[in-house]
Amino acid sequence: MPDPLLAFDLDALEFHAVRALLLERLESPLGRTAVDALAPLPDAATARAQLAAVAALAERLRAGQVLPLGSAVEVRSWLAAFGAGEHVLQARDLADLKRGLRAAERCRRWLLAAPAPLPDVAAAAPDVDDLVTELEQAVDDRGEVLSSASRKLAEVRQEIEQARAGVDAAVQRVLADGDVRRYLQAAEPAWRNGRPVLQVKQEFRGKVPGVLHDRSASGATLFVEPDRVVEAANRLSDAIAAEHREINRVLADLARGLRRLHADVVRAIEFVAAADLLQARARLCTIDGFTVPQLVDDGPLRLRGARHPLLLRRRGEVPIVPLDVGLGDPARVLVVTGPNTGGKTVVLKTIGLLALMALAAVPIPAAAGSQVPWLHAVQADIGDEQGISQNLSTFSSHVRRLGRCLGFASAQALVLLDELGAGTDPEEGGVLGYAVLEQLVAQRAFAVVTTHLGRLKDFAYQHAGAENGSMAFDGQSLQPLYRLDVGIPGNSHALDIAGRVGMPAAVVQRARELLGKRDTSLQDVIQRVQDVRRGAEEDRRKTAAVSLQVEQQHEKLREQFAEAQRKEGWVQEEADAVVQQELQLAQQALRQALQPLLSAPGQHGERARELQKIVEGLQKGAAMHRRRMRFCHDLKKGDSVFLPRWNRICAVHKVDRVKEVVVVDYGNVKVEVPFEDVSWLQPLG
Repeated sequence: MPDPLLAFDLDALEFHAVRALLLERLESPLGRTAVDALAPLPDAATARAQLAAVAALAERLRAGQVLPLGSAVEVRSWLAAFGAGEHVLQARDLADLKRGLRAAERCRRWLLAAPAPLPDVAAAAPDVDDLVTELEQAVDDRGEVLSSASRKLAEVRQEIEQARAGVDAAVQRVLADGDVRRYLQAAEPAWRNGRPVLQVKQEFRGKVPGVLHDRSASGATLFVEPDRVVEAANRLSDAIAAEHREINRVLADLARGLRRLHADVVRAIEFVAAADLLQARARLCTIDGFTVPQLVDDGPLRLRGARHPLLLRRRGEVPIVPLDVGLGDPARVLVVTGPNTGGKTVVLKTIGLLALMALAAVPIPAAAGSQVPWLHAVQADIGDEQGISQNLSTFSSHVRRLGRCLGFASAQALVLLDELGAGTDPEEGGVLGYAVLEQLVAQRAFAVVTTHLGRLKDFAYQHAGAENGSMAFDGQSLQPLYRLDVGIPGNSHALDIAGRVGMPAAVVQRARELLGKRDTSLQDVIQRVQDVRRGAEEDRRKTAAVSLQVEQQHEKLREQFAEAQRKEGWVQEEADAVVQQELQLAQQALRQALQPLLSAPGQHGERARELQKIVEGLQKGAAMHRRRMRFCHDLKKGDSVFLPRWNRICAVHKVDRVKEVVVVDYGNVKVEVPFEDVSWLQPLG
């Protein structure tokens, strides 16, 4: 039974390149350990949950919202020893720990307030808000214990200030003595060993009675603490000593509290590291253009537009041709042939590395829609390094790795074999490689195998579970195209490439003569098929480009039509508004003219009142009025309405559909407003 710890061949597939990318995207040093420990996750559910969180966080990052990781620093170098009682807590340690816990609490709240599934990320994080508050009161970010740490410390520091003022006053009284000043090198006092001293000339040592604390390098200056200052300085020293004792007591109390909460503290710091790694993964999407793959329990492996992360870092230096490949759709084994320098090994490493990234919940450099099945093993035999430490030859080492790969082969394993059957006699290597392919097909493993052996090219034609593939090669320019074509085998073009890369022409010509005449009909057919396939692929790309252009134009026309409809609505509303305004002006003029006639006697007054009813109904048939009435009748408590007369948006408190009035909250006052004074439109800006 193979060792499960060796199920994923991270080194051979250059997983360190993924870790290097993530390190560049970290926000704090705490995330480094999480990146260093990154590997395929233990189960598919965990991996899918983390990928979902990565996708959700990437959306937040695109909106300019980042995790509040702050200035968290590494504290785990001493945290474990502290928990074991082997580290004495210092104020500087508390300051660093406070920054880490503060970041943990802020990230926890940020994630809990975010849309699903991000709150799930913070579900297991401990609540350390009270602890952060306590540390904020105890130390500042520079590692100084604050006076707010204890009442006694605040009192002692007041005593220090008073004692220091007493020392300054005592020193100034000594300096006020003109005789003493004559014996000094400088009139400014100094401090030595925490004691106030005067700078006395060496020849006048006996003129200034006091305690000698130091002398200058030349011996010309003596640093003497005057007797008249000693008592005040002692009070200051006593106060400073009391401060140190209180600081030590505060630190001891905090240490006892932290030991009780040690498990929560460790979990909080690890949560910050995990959150930093989560954001680094999401930044691969927003900064580097990676995508979150679909991770399925069972199904084919499909990569669209895949690229190797290391090649992306050399963009512009080397050609990068996106890789489109599928395994298990239906063939699970792909046998890739083609020229050297054509990119076969890059294909292997790209497929393997992107599969590992998906299993570790890391976005991949591929197009949207890529899919990776859950795998229990990813094994690779890439390279021809000799097992010197085991005294193995190149072929023996190669065979040992093949045996390990076959030991892990299963329906949930990906096996990648480079140059299968190489390193020994071609006939024996061919039959050994054939047997290996049979085993992979029988185990239903996902596998990609590269080879130059003609016997293995025939394998896919004879087994339904396998398919041929080739690295495209331009027969006219003798240049590799770095594109994987699935469905046909490829030629090695060894002599063509040898001449291109510098082999003397005479040697190449002699090799062709030694090769002699042979049946090249199969190679000619393969070359013609490749030429036709390239033409078809070029046509497909052109068609796809035209389709994309048509779709973009269609979308543009849809947007223009929608914009035209919006503008038509605006024009109609504006026209209605103009009509309404004119009607209102006409109403006002008629009301003013009718007002004196309303109280007239007899038929004149009655006629005036009839005219007033007509005037009041002028707007009843207007479109704006009908629309306003529908809007107001549909209002409910809590809705917002715009009152043009006051140029203010107010909340609806009550709607009276009989009286056609709405009661709104106008500041702290409830105001009754007629429907006529309410607008359903909102002011711009």
